[in-house]
Amino acid sequence: MGAEELEEGYDENTEVTIKGTVKELVRGMRGPLILRIPYRDRNYHVVTAPIWYLRRQNLVFQSGLELEVTGSRFVSVDGTLYLVARKIREVKTGREIFFRDLRLRPCWRGMRSPRDMNFR
Repeated sequence: MGAEELEEGYDENTEVTIKGTVKELVRGMRGPLILRIPYRDRNYHVVTAPIWYLRRQNLVFQSGLELEVTGSRFVSVDGTLYLVARKIREVKTGREIFFRDLRLRPCWRGMRSPRDMNFR
C-alpha cells in the first residue's frame, strides 16, 4: 500500500474511536508514521502524518503512550487493519492533535484558511 493511499484515503462513514497503548512505531522511508495499537484483540495500524509534520507540531510518539484515536477504519488487501487518524488525544495530558481539517483533508497538504482548520 502506497504512502499517498494511506494519507489520502478517509471515509467518514467508517469512522471509529479506539483507546489503547502504543506498542510499536512503524517508520517507512517516506509517508506517514504508523503506530501499532492493540484494541479489542485486534492490532490497529494508526496512520498519523509525515515525520516532518509531526516535528513541526512538536509531536513525539513512543511505545507505552496511551492514546484515544478517532479515524477512518479500513482493511488492506493483505488483511492489515488500518485507522487513518483524524484526531488523536493523549490520555494523560488531554492534548488533542488534529490530522484532518474540517473537509477531512490532511492538514499538511497545501494552504488552509483558518476556518478550515479545527485545531484547539
